[in-house]
Amino acid sequence: MEPKREVDLLKGIPPRRWVALSFDRSRVVATGGSYGEVVDRAEEAGEHDPVLVMTPPSDGIPVYFA
Repeated sequence: MEPKREVDLLKGIPPRRWVALSFDRSRVVATGGSYGEVVDRAEEAGEHDPVLVMTPPSDGIPVYFA
């Protein structure tokens, strides 16, 4: 099975929300309103090296952090 593309994983997540993806970028492991909150939730979910992204404002460009 081919991993989902990141854009597909972010569908349905509201604008300007932090998202933690699994290290292999195949699934969303946590979402939240702040960077720290998402890091904590990802670690609680067992993902200690997540890929962190912020969903763009509805009229903007996405911001990615690795």
